[in-house]
Amino acid sequence: MTIDVLAEDLQPGDLLELSTQSGTEVLRLTHVERRTHGIKFMGRNDQGVLYSSGMKYGQLARCVRL
Repeated sequence: MTIDVLAEDLQPGDLLELSTQSGTEVLRLTHVERRTHGIKFMGRNDQGVLYSSGMKYGQLARCVRL
């Protein structure tokens, strides 16, 4: 099941559904950093590939809940 949460509510360990150029990836967040204008996050997919991106505060993030 997927739910939408605010970007500022993301925590390490969350499963984030992220759209990439090659499709949609599900990342387990390993790092979430709060900055002045938004957050920066890093996470790995099932194959262990590391992704890094960011979102502005107030944006909706799609999380996977088991």
